[in-house]
Amino acid sequence: MPGYDYYVAGPFFDRRQLESMQRIEATLEGHGLKLFKPRYASDIKVVGPRVCFDDDCAGIRASKYVLANLIDDDPGTMFEIGYAFALGKKVFGILEGCSEGDAVNLMIAESLTELFVSVDDLESYLSTGSHRRIGLREF
Repeated sequence: MPGYDYYVAGPFFDRRQLESMQRIEATLEGHGLKLFKPRYASDIKVVGPRVCFDDDCAGIRASKYVLANLIDDDPGTMFEIGYAFALGKKVFGILEGCSEGDAVNLMIAESLTELFVSVDDLESYLSTGSHRRIGLREF
C-alpha cells in the first residue's frame, strides 16, 4: 500500500511557482490527502544531487498518484511525469488557465489521466469525481 496519496510534482523556484504549488497542495490537503512534497523531502545543498534524485524517485514509487503542476516547462516535472507513467501510476496534471484547443506536448497529454484547468477544477474533481474536460491540440 502506498505511503502517500499524491506526489505533487512541479517547479518551486520563484514566488509565482511556489504560490501555485501551495494552492494545489492546500486543495489536496483540504480533502485529507497525504502528500509527498519534493521540496521538503531533501535539501540538495545538504545531501547532494544523487540523494535528492533518489528521494524524489522513492516518493513517486511510494505514492498512489502523481499530480503535476504544468505551470512552466520544468524539466524535472516532465521527468517525474514520465517516470510515474512508466511505473503504471495515474498521472494528473494541472495547467491553470488552459482552455479548449490549447497546445500541449503529446508526450505529456497522453501521459495524463486527467488535466485540470484551475484549482477550482481540481476541487470539483476531488469533491464530486467530475470536472470540466477540454480538448487539447497535441503536438
